Amino acid sequence: MNDQSQQPSSFVFPVALQPAAAEPEALPAVRADTWGWIELFVLSQVFWGVLLFIPGSQSYRFYIRAFPYVASLAAVVACARSNGTNIKVPGARWILAALALLVANLVHEETWFTAGVAQVVFQLAISAPVFWAARMWMPPKRLERVIMLIFAANFVGAMLGLLQVYYPAMFMPPEFSRMAQSMDRYFLESLTYVGAGDRMIIRPPGLSDMPGGAAISGSFLAVIGFALAVRQNLSRFRHFVYYGAVVIGITIVYLTQIRSILLMIFVGMLAVAFIRLRQGRIVQSTYIASSAAALLLGAFVWAVTLGGDSVHERFSGMYDTGVVQTYQENRGIFLSYTIFQQPFEYPFGAGIGRWGMMSAYFPEPGNWLHPALYAEIQPTGWIYDGGILMCIFYPAALFLAMRYTYRVAIARDSELSDAAMLLFVVQLLVFGLCFTGPVFNTQIGIMFWLATAMLYGCHRTIEIQNWQAAIEAEEA
Repeated sequence: MNDQSQQPSSFVFPVALQPAAAEPEALPAVRADTWGWIELFVLSQVFWGVLLFIPGSQSYRFYIRAFPYVASLAAVVACARSNGTNIKVPGARWILAALALLVANLVHEETWFTAGVAQVVFQLAISAPVFWAARMWMPPKRLERVIMLIFAANFVGAMLGLLQVYYPAMFMPPEFSRMAQSMDRYFLESLTYVGAGDRMIIRPPGLSDMPGGAAISGSFLAVIGFALAVRQNLSRFRHFVYYGAVVIGITIVYLTQIRSILLMIFVGMLAVAFIRLRQGRIVQSTYIASSAAALLLGAFVWAVTLGGDSVHERFSGMYDTGVVQTYQENRGIFLSYTIFQQPFEYPFGAGIGRWGMMSAYFPEPGNWLHPALYAEIQPTGWIYDGGILMCIFYPAALFLAMRYTYRVAIARDSELSDAAMLLFVVQLLVFGLCFTGPVFNTQIGIMFWLATAMLYGCHRTIEIQNWQAAIEAEEA
């Protein structure tokens, strides 16, 4: 039988999910313990911030900030050149529709063209992993390693944030963002509070130069560590390490005083308990829910000993007024405006490039007729970029991606159920933060699509391995 399949490149593995026409010789010999691009990519997404700790780095901040997105674009370009991109990942086709809508809106009369083109490229960089990461050779052991890398990298970021509270003179970045300070001269003052012992605490930036930036590492560390801790057949040492990491992550979120992230951590923990319940592990799900409450309480006590009354009052108010009322009094105002007013103001969008960081980097100060816009939450940004259609396309992509991960997570007979459960809580965390900030206009969005594509790629790799095993058995 002649080999009609595409030959493998050095970067991707171009074989279909059910490759009926390929021969076993077309399969690349890739070992699960081989380090490659995806491991380096994950590390770069977290540790790029180290460059901002170099004195004088603010002069190059634009290039440093752009590095994670350029890395994502480079990967998708390399895949496209090797004919290895994949649009079968759940949600990928809706992402293509959203990108096409962005391109179409470049001709909108209110578009800032330079910033608009930059916004299109920016959004492609954020969603790029959904096209290239699924083509990587991803056996379960490699997926586990990448997950542990994400966990370890965020552990470093959260620990640095904790050290910045204890020893600010030693671990704080030498310079904070000049752009943020130029936009608001009271920027640092608004993100500083009085902690225990009357000392001034700047909300820890972690591996960034933005006060409060450590909350991102803390949130990822908390949900990933919790999902790892509830796995079965773990040693006591690993339980101790994972639960300790969860407490550190939650404590950092308390010290940054970002209530929305804390709420999504709790929702992620409950999601872990619910998935275990769906798997038929009723007793374990009850234990998991109880553990979540205990960890949140323990981290709160630790945070109060550092942050004092400021932290206590910030979060005890959620208990007094209720979560829904607290949200309504803060971000809920923007959500109501987005739902009930903006679709009538901008049914086809407000033009590309008029909001977010692209409008700050590529401004049009003389455009008084169509000034810059502000988006506090992600749905507002979707309305600005593409109107009602964008509010259909992008959420549909998110829904399909999360539904796929959830279905793998609750499957009792799947060897990927634990990994899928962990990746699902990461997706859930990012999705929930859409209603507190424009996360898919930031680097956080990359992690959502990376989690989706890695799970799909691992599932695809297992299918190919099973197919190869069947071919070898038949030949034998």
